[in-house]
Amino acid sequence: MLTAARIDNMPQMAIQPVRPYRAQTLGAVAVMICVPALCIAAGQAGLLRLIFPVLALAVSAFLFWRSKPLYVGLVFWLWFLTPFLRRMADFQSGWQAQSAVLLAPYLAAGVSFITLLTSLRHLGKRQSLPYTCALVAVLYGFLVGVSRFPLFDVFRALLNWLVPIAFGYFLYHHRELYQEFRSAIEKAFLYGMLVTGAYGVYQFFTLPGWDKMWMLNVQMNSFGTPEAMEVRVFSTMNAPMIFAAVVAAGLLLLFCAKGKLRLLAAGCGFLALMLTMVRSGWLDLIAGFAFLAMRLDMRQRLRLALAAVACAVFLLASLQIPVIHSEVTTRIHSFSNANEDVSYSARIEGHESALRVLAQEPFGEGIGSTDAKHNTEGDDDIIGPDDSTVLKFLYELGWIGSLIYGVGLVTLTVQLARADHSDPFVMASKAIVIGLAAQCLLNSVVTGLLGFLVWTFAALSLAGAESIAGAVEQPDPLEFAAV
Repeated sequence: MLTAARIDNMPQMAIQPVRPYRAQTLGAVAVMICVPALCIAAGQAGLLRLIFPVLALAVSAFLFWRSKPLYVGLVFWLWFLTPFLRRMADFQSGWQAQSAVLLAPYLAAGVSFITLLTSLRHLGKRQSLPYTCALVAVLYGFLVGVSRFPLFDVFRALLNWLVPIAFGYFLYHHRELYQEFRSAIEKAFLYGMLVTGAYGVYQFFTLPGWDKMWMLNVQMNSFGTPEAMEVRVFSTMNAPMIFAAVVAAGLLLLFCAKGKLRLLAAGCGFLALMLTMVRSGWLDLIAGFAFLAMRLDMRQRLRLALAAVACAVFLLASLQIPVIHSEVTTRIHSFSNANEDVSYSARIEGHESALRVLAQEPFGEGIGSTDAKHNTEGDDDIIGPDDSTVLKFLYELGWIGSLIYGVGLVTLTVQLARADHSDPFVMASKAIVIGLAAQCLLNSVVTGLLGFLVWTFAALSLAGAESIAGAVEQPDPLEFAAV
């Protein structure tokens, strides 16, 4: 059992191994920044298709070894910026439908599999049940998928399922580093919201050539028209829906953060969120905000109320710009006109049709079926598994796999409900998970970047509550050194 003195000293204990390698780790981060910047400046961004995934994997593995908090921060930045680098590569070297650049965040986050593989014996513990159930369900879906679809397509889809779970388990397993992880993620979102939010506003009013070229090639109706002030903002990411979910998570963190810069970052992020025109992102923010309003103490509620007032004032000021007023108010009014909403009608009909088919196929179609059989890109009149978490489960995991994964999610929910603490970051993390869960019928929130956010902040909620309560068990020194 840990004594109070040892708990108080935990942050210092965790930081000490990093200090001797500070120059090395900062040098690795500098290389990660400078190489893409130099390629773009030299007009050779096409080289990033070969260089960037390898560089991301190498630097991530090095930081994982030398400084896990820096590693976590790098992974978040890769999720934020990699799609932008892909567009620059296409802009300077010609369009390619498939780009290896997009592998970078998956490879970087995938380094966390080292922790999973070296601690398999811990998966049998009660605390690890959510991760164990999720992994078993995904394994089932993989076995079904690999018997029906090309191996490459199945493995590509498998990354979307496995990487979020593995990264979440990594954070929870190393919960003695909770304070350092918290600091790294807060900084990533603070500066990330500032950069991506400001770029999103710039994108709406000017639409740079690389973004326009990409929109013309992917031909996604849900992105709006590829013209300035007619685009639905996606900033440095690869879809308005993805960007909206990330910004909503960032705003919920910033509501509970401190510092003057957060006000500017929140302002940029909030305006960019409105310009995405993504109602699921707005719902995400509202649900998370409501949770915080109910669970925070009176002093924190006052700060939250002031933040809400500031957002309202900022929105009203922005609506004085005619083009923003027209786009945003039209989208808001669609909430009250569900019968005339094509997207709403398509979701209702799509769920009914899919459930009739899936009722006769209890084993599911396996992982990889979404891209192979149900790709709905560019068509707003139908929905597929990527448009609903329920359909994603049933198509790729079947009723059996969905039940196993569901047991893990229920267990995770119970753990989160019990892991109650006054730490604002823990509460903000729970709010992010609740916000994402609120859009489970509107998007797939268990795979890709959204799944990454769900498992990451669920793990941080548990890690924060346990570390502060003094329930963290010190890992075996030999195991910790290996991992």
